Amino acid sequence: MAKKTKKPAEEIVEKDMTTARFDKGYAVVAILLIVAFLVTVSATYFRSRYIMFYPERVAEQYCTTEVVAKDDFNSLKYTTLIQNLYLGDYFRENYIKPALPKGDVTTERTPEELGALEHQMSDVMDAYYADIIASNTEKTLDTVLTLYVQKYVETYAQVFGESAVSAVEDDLVTCFESSVAAYSAENTVDAENVTTEVTRDFSEQEVAAYREGLSEDAKAVYARFGISPDSIADVCEVTYSYTADGESYDYICTLVKIGMQWYVDISTL
Repeated sequence: MAKKTKKPAEEIVEKDMTTARFDKGYAVVAILLIVAFLVTVSATYFRSRYIMFYPERVAEQYCTTEVVAKDDFNSLKYTTLIQNLYLGDYFRENYIKPALPKGDVTTERTPEELGALEHQMSDVMDAYYADIIASNTEKTLDTVLTLYVQKYVETYAQVFGESAVSAVEDDLVTCFESSVAAYSAENTVDAENVTTEVTRDFSEQEVAAYREGLSEDAKAVYARFGISPDSIADVCEVTYSYTADGESYDYICTLVKIGMQWYVDISTL
């Protein structure tokens, strides 16, 4: 009878509890770091994407565009004008379309001919836009847009030899945007040491007084853009400070909160 071979006992390996605890602790720390990173990234994205929730960010964008870049038109994206409107649509519906009769361009031109004529238009309109800004000391939106469209229609007839009609609406918009950009590039301030800070928070009583104290002109501006003074939920002042050519400047913006978003109050500009 064959002799049975005794199976050797399995070796018992003791776990290093210190290493196990270290591994678990490392995993927890790693997870917390990842969560913290994601929260930071999300907060940064949210703050940059939804700037209208932060009055200091709204004021910063407005002043960077208006005060520094001298872009009177695009700075309006951060004002109460756009609470119920799109800036481009407002321009088209209230100024361009009423000035252009329905019609199609009948004269056929080569791309080279068309480009040369459009270049002539830009030269005239860029210079005219600069003149409007220089002479429009009150910086009223209505004045700038009305005069520019009138001049475009007049210049178009001279350059193209035919009347401007609805078919050139997009060309007018493009020309205007080009004029705004050209003026901005020529006049942008070399701003340094820029800071933006909320320097006054209005109390509930002060907010109520602000609504009640709006002038008839201010109320008319609000009504024109579909805004009720009663919709103002909060008010604050933000100071935009910068230096240029060795001089220090402070620009104070009054902002109103409508719903969840902040806007520079266009009636105070």
